[in-house]
Amino acid sequence: MMDLATQSTGTAGSLEPLFSPRSVAVVGASQDTKRIRGRLLRQLLDGGFAGPVYPVNPSSDLIQGLKAYPSVEALPEAVDLALIAVAAEQIMEVLAQCARRGVRAAAIFTAGANGVPLGQRLQDHVAAFARQSGMRILGPNAEGFIDTEGGLLATFSPTLIHVPPLPVGALPRRGRVSIVSQSGAMAFALYSRAMKDHVPIRHLVSTGNESDVELLEVVDHLVAQASSRVILLFVEGFRDPHRFAAVASRAADAGVALVVAKIGRSSAGQRAAVSHTAHLTGADTAYDAAFERYGVIRVDTPDEMLAIAAAISAGAYPKGKRVAIVTTSGGAGGWAADICEQAGLEVPEFAPEFKRRLGEIVPDYGSAENPVDVTARVVEDGGRTLLGILDLLDTAPGIDIGLVIMSLVASERITGIEPELAALHTKLARPLVFHSPGVAGAEALTALARVGGLQLGLPEFARAMRTLDEYRLFRDRWQQRRKTQAEPLVIPSNAPALTAGVLDAKTTRALLYAWKVPQPGERIVSGVEGAVEAAESVGWPVAIKIVSPDIAHKTEAGGVELGLQNAQEVRAASERILERVRSRMPDARIEGLQVQQMMPPGREMVVGVVRDPDFGPMVMLGLGGIYIEVLRDAVFALAPLTLDDAQGMIARLKGRAILDGVRGEPPADIGALAELLVSVSRLAAAHADDVAEIDLNPVLLYPAGRGAVAVDALVVAGAPAARESH
Repeated sequence: MMDLATQSTGTAGSLEPLFSPRSVAVVGASQDTKRIRGRLLRQLLDGGFAGPVYPVNPSSDLIQGLKAYPSVEALPEAVDLALIAVAAEQIMEVLAQCARRGVRAAAIFTAGANGVPLGQRLQDHVAAFARQSGMRILGPNAEGFIDTEGGLLATFSPTLIHVPPLPVGALPRRGRVSIVSQSGAMAFALYSRAMKDHVPIRHLVSTGNESDVELLEVVDHLVAQASSRVILLFVEGFRDPHRFAAVASRAADAGVALVVAKIGRSSAGQRAAVSHTAHLTGADTAYDAAFERYGVIRVDTPDEMLAIAAAISAGAYPKGKRVAIVTTSGGAGGWAADICEQAGLEVPEFAPEFKRRLGEIVPDYGSAENPVDVTARVVEDGGRTLLGILDLLDTAPGIDIGLVIMSLVASERITGIEPELAALHTKLARPLVFHSPGVAGAEALTALARVGGLQLGLPEFARAMRTLDEYRLFRDRWQQRRKTQAEPLVIPSNAPALTAGVLDAKTTRALLYAWKVPQPGERIVSGVEGAVEAAESVGWPVAIKIVSPDIAHKTEAGGVELGLQNAQEVRAASERILERVRSRMPDARIEGLQVQQMMPPGREMVVGVVRDPDFGPMVMLGLGGIYIEVLRDAVFALAPLTLDDAQGMIARLKGRAILDGVRGEPPADIGALAELLVSVSRLAAAHADDVAEIDLNPVLLYPAGRGAVAVDALVVAGAPAARESH
């Protein structure tokens, strides 16, 4: 690498020179627009970029009608941005020239060779250069980026030839959407599909190998620009996950929805761990917990992602789950109702007075019930009757969403009433979504987009409305959280010092006591006679458990006896425990016996903590017994928790209804469980550098008003295993 010009090597600089440059150089520019280097220059010029563009290529004096320069150093000015498309072995020389000439940012389209040892890859050299020079660099192996309204098409993707950006000011009733992707192919695939659905794309960024500029930093930049209602993300893994909380918080504060397709849901990355909690933690669990905390909408398919993007672009935010269906076909209405209810929406009956008013408009052989069958006759009068029904529908009490099912194969059904539809959409109090059972005419969809309307497939409609209603509830919680002053995390003065490894019973109890986690009465003694004395003091019946730093799971070692009623039983049980443990684990250090008050039966729960190397401590809650062993009914959340967070965790359990009481059982003390979760979460967050895992199993949950108690506890101190990749 050539010597660099002297530049600041401080914190990462602004992304403005990269994404909003005043001047651009295309290094490696070609006359041949069929080649990547030629197409890159051609699309930049065709996009209407307002600033000067300088081709750089030593083999030509004139490229695509522009004066060309033999090197970056020969440029007439220090440009903001260099788009670099030269051979991999030339990249570092070009970057060095950029630094000397004062270029502020670069995008590298070249990909380095595969199979190169770590530290010697092209992106490793580029990363070191970026740190040393202070230049902001996108890539290498980036497919580029676009700003459709800034006229900046800095990409070689041929997609733009076939699907050009919308003209500036097009679809003014639709909010803008941006795309940020770690895959260039997926970025432009989403772009082309969004454009087909009349979803106006403002920015698209392919981050490539992220040697310097990484995905979350791009998201932060776009949120700050306040030019998009929603940002679509295709994520393989965050390069810098510790940035996530701050970026997602700013997006939530700004009301910018983040919709993420995160690949890697498999359990292949599950880590080996000591606690039950950590064994339930797959490679993707932390991402789900982080997304849940900050309201990031996670999707599984491109169809789901684009339906949500279209709905947000159209401002179609529901205020609940209740759908009114208006259809020209009774069969289609019934099918739609089934799809809605299967997705978690409701199709309620109309209020009697509203039904009477609707019946005055609907043809006699139709139906004013929900779904409303207006029959095909309503489109025969030029749509006047349909418009009257839709206008009335917007006043229906107890309804949050309107769904109109009618064929749009003939575009004139929409174009013929476009002014009236525009006026209707201006005053709508709730989302109104169209669905065409047949393939909608292109002009019909364009006209709908012009008036701010929306057409979706039925499954996509149902999932999008359910998801956006959940997002609305998140927004309410988030705003409330921002108003509430968080209690500071201060380690209590009576909390014990922690040493690496499985904590002994005495230290574990002291730690939980300091953080006000409820536990049964107990004493730790050195031998059999001490156990008898301790049992008399804690109260009958009691449990006896082995105390050993080498035994994490006491039951498996034969180190537990339960339900002991008197001194004779305690003496015999203590002797059996010591004999079994010495036989099964002769090398284990035995420090004594734990004599614990036996708690009355309750609903068994499991509460735990595992520290994720990317996102920090995560709290786990699950129903005990077969529910967690077989059904894996467990939910996770990032620590620390508020009471609302804890209540939300409880609500997400698959078996949540069991806690409300079944077959005559009283409802459980949900409030006590939530408080216990908060206490454990605060412990985990305050000791984030010391506690790797916690397992409270079981936690006994009693009927409402009678509390919850952690009967058995395992705490592991020390650093967790690092994740090899994100």
